[in-house]
Amino acid sequence: MHKVLLFPIAMWLRLLVLYWSLAWGEVAGAVVEPVRYNLTILTHLAGGGARHRYEGIVSIDLAVKKATRKFHLSAFDMKLFLHKTWLVRWASGKRINVIAMKRKAISNSEVLLKVKDNLNAGETYTLHMFFAGELKSSQRNGYFSGHYDRTPQVFYALTRLEPDYAHTVFPCFDLAEFRTPFNVTLVHHEKFVALSNMPAIRETPHSEMADFVWTTFMQSPPMATYQVMWALHQLEKVATGHTASGEKVNVWARPQMKEKLAQVANMTPSLLSSFESLFGYPLRRDPDWGGKLDHLVLPDYTEVDSGKGLLVYGEDEVVDSRLQDMLAEQLARQWLGVMVATSDLDRSYVRDGINYYLAIQLAAMRNNTGHNMTRLLESRLGIMFYDSLPETKALSKSQSPSNKMFRKHKIVLITHMLKTAFGDKIFFGGLRGFFESYANTSASVDQLLEEWQRAARRRYQLPVAVVLSTLMDTWLTQPGYPMLTVRRDDLNDKVTITQNRYQQNDMDVNAKECWWLPVMYITASQKLAQVEWMGCQNKKKDELTLTKVVNASEWLLLNVDAAVPVRVLYDLQGWRLIADALSTQFTQIPELSRVQLVDDALGMAWVGQMHYNITVNVIKYLANETSVLVWEQALIHLEKLQSVMQMSTGYRVFKLFMHKLIEPTFNVTLQLLKTNPKSKESQEKKAWGKSLPAIMYRLACQYEVKECLADAQEKFKAAMGQKSVSSIPEGVQEMVLCKGIHHGVEDDWLMVRNMFFEAKEDDEEKAILLNSLSCTTEYWAMQKLFRWSLDRKKVPKALTLGLLAALMRTYLGYYMGHQFLTDNIGQILSRFSTNELQFILKPFVNAVTTKEELATLKSFLQTKLPSSMTSSINSMLDPATKTLIWRKFLYFDLLNAIRNNVK
Repeated sequence: MHKVLLFPIAMWLRLLVLYWSLAWGEVAGAVVEPVRYNLTILTHLAGGGARHRYEGIVSIDLAVKKATRKFHLSAFDMKLFLHKTWLVRWASGKRINVIAMKRKAISNSEVLLKVKDNLNAGETYTLHMFFAGELKSSQRNGYFSGHYDRTPQVFYALTRLEPDYAHTVFPCFDLAEFRTPFNVTLVHHEKFVALSNMPAIRETPHSEMADFVWTTFMQSPPMATYQVMWALHQLEKVATGHTASGEKVNVWARPQMKEKLAQVANMTPSLLSSFESLFGYPLRRDPDWGGKLDHLVLPDYTEVDSGKGLLVYGEDEVVDSRLQDMLAEQLARQWLGVMVATSDLDRSYVRDGINYYLAIQLAAMRNNTGHNMTRLLESRLGIMFYDSLPETKALSKSQSPSNKMFRKHKIVLITHMLKTAFGDKIFFGGLRGFFESYANTSASVDQLLEEWQRAARRRYQLPVAVVLSTLMDTWLTQPGYPMLTVRRDDLNDKVTITQNRYQQNDMDVNAKECWWLPVMYITASQKLAQVEWMGCQNKKKDELTLTKVVNASEWLLLNVDAAVPVRVLYDLQGWRLIADALSTQFTQIPELSRVQLVDDALGMAWVGQMHYNITVNVIKYLANETSVLVWEQALIHLEKLQSVMQMSTGYRVFKLFMHKLIEPTFNVTLQLLKTNPKSKESQEKKAWGKSLPAIMYRLACQYEVKECLADAQEKFKAAMGQKSVSSIPEGVQEMVLCKGIHHGVEDDWLMVRNMFFEAKEDDEEKAILLNSLSCTTEYWAMQKLFRWSLDRKKVPKALTLGLLAALMRTYLGYYMGHQFLTDNIGQILSRFSTNELQFILKPFVNAVTTKEELATLKSFLQTKLPSSMTSSINSMLDPATKTLIWRKFLYFDLLNAIRNNVK
């Protein structure tokens, strides 16, 4: 019955939309088209009874394309005034009154204007409109206000118009394809500094409003409405610089940020120059382009925005470990986002992901590291877990702000897939062709894909049957990612590859999801990667068959260098040959491919899709592994196993297995630390915060290798004697302090506590000192740490999650943590945002070990969490559910595998 009614209802809706379109006049652009905006905004911010509101006048020059007496534009959530709305005909200077103004019934943001006299085709008119609105404070889009400090409060006001919020601030033709010059003038109290896309050309006192001034900005080059930015603030100029071509760089922030931000003024020109080299396409430098770039660094601001001439971000972004990456990502938008505007704003997340990937590539170029795989592997790790959950949504449907990072990182992996399949020349050549074709206009994602497609086909790197827009759609419009199943038929000398959506829960082999992707493979005798493409011909999943590519005794490896976000499941013979190759000479398989092998083997075994007997046979070679990247990936899975095994009687067997993996490399590590204790890690290793010696030292102490415990105690005593951790090598400080406190006395804990309070708030050492305090065995000390986690005077907000995770990993913290959560849930809910709550609750979820604990926690969260979060409780508790399933069904599988494979 419902299916029968579905078609008529859909048709009725289409007819209704068509009727309104005809009744209200033709679409903007078919009748009139904007050619220039003159925008004046008067802002009342923290001043008297008119605080937090604004009023303005917009004058829009219109080219009339078709004679008419009515047209519509966009305006929402503001007051419009019929008696203050009129047009002026350029040819005669005649004023033409607007006689009617009406909002659409269906789309409240569309306003129909009816004019007294006919507008002539081919002529130009200027539309003048007065308007007024309220500054938003509860949301971070449109034109909004914020504040920092408490006594007194310091206010600011910002615009954030992307993707389609311009019409909530001023009346306009809010379509991405319209790019016009903007003349912006801000009227504001003199205590505020006004910024916009273009440099200010004059500031004059207001003749009628005391202490108010007019700030007039230079006319902008053609921009889309969503690209317009302005800000009012009370910060100081703490740093300045110039680009190679003379553009001025200004950094605005609180005085206490001056030292941290000194490098920004120099880093910005350097990054812009590097991007020009990477793209082979310079930015505009003519006088009309503006010649300035302002950085506005706000306290307590969590968004990151950038556009023509202006970057806005929060003080929390000014951290050495991520500052350059953040700036590079935002500066990449000067090409892909400003110079070429986004015409399909519903796909702006694709542009954001590509820009982040370009920032990664820039870091690789500047550091001479090939490509910066640490960041790519971080992206891959999160996506491979989250995107395999059953409730995951397609990128095109993941509209929630909480999914913003997920969308960006998945696009990073998709972009890397294309670059790896095509090669650097094609990838950057296609990007350069895109800039050449669409500079100073708007373009879509499909148009960028067309440029890459043309570049790839010119070099015969893309079959005619593969259309990149179709390929991209398979990754954007359906959730998840594929698992490639590889079956060898050595008798007939062929290999068959099929795909199905990978899910942590039960896999459905009949699922309809299908992806277009490159299949890159190597063999023991063919080390140059070969590329084949598989996808969905006639809406059916392809079955890729490779013939005469590998001998029966040779290993075959798919997805070379983890180029594509997929899992690969080999048959028993395939895994055996790979495991033998790793055990014999692991370096014959590329490093990044070893990362994927370890990740796949441990990840698929955890959810029961691969026997632990196979997995242990694959990973036992780790005893000889020297790659930081491989060990980092292995650690994530091994620590998950350790957290479950340590609460079981089989922990001794697991610990002996870990000793066999650790001890060979650790013995070398210990000698290295003794002979060169102050050695510095490479930049690539620092990106993950650890070197290989640090990883092995941490593991050896964690699993109580005697030599490590003795060495840690020796280093701890020396540090306590000096009242400083500077004598402990970087990368092992937290483990040394942890073991020292665990086996030490009360005075040791108090000394480390004092060192924590004396450390600078932004110093990485502060987090190390704090987390090490959680290793105490004293109840009173543990109680203090739990209380401190909610005390901003004791523990900065940025360190709260790390402290709670460290506390819940300990035996004492495990037993105290749930009572702490019950007693303090009110404070936690009041101090943290909805997004932050998910991270704060994560350590408590990970500590669940029984069905009863899970049921109690679920009931508690359903009762206490706000209604906006109750729908995500099951997803939040999924890791705990998976752990219980693993304990019930896979615990003995792992123990038996260890006994069978390790003698």
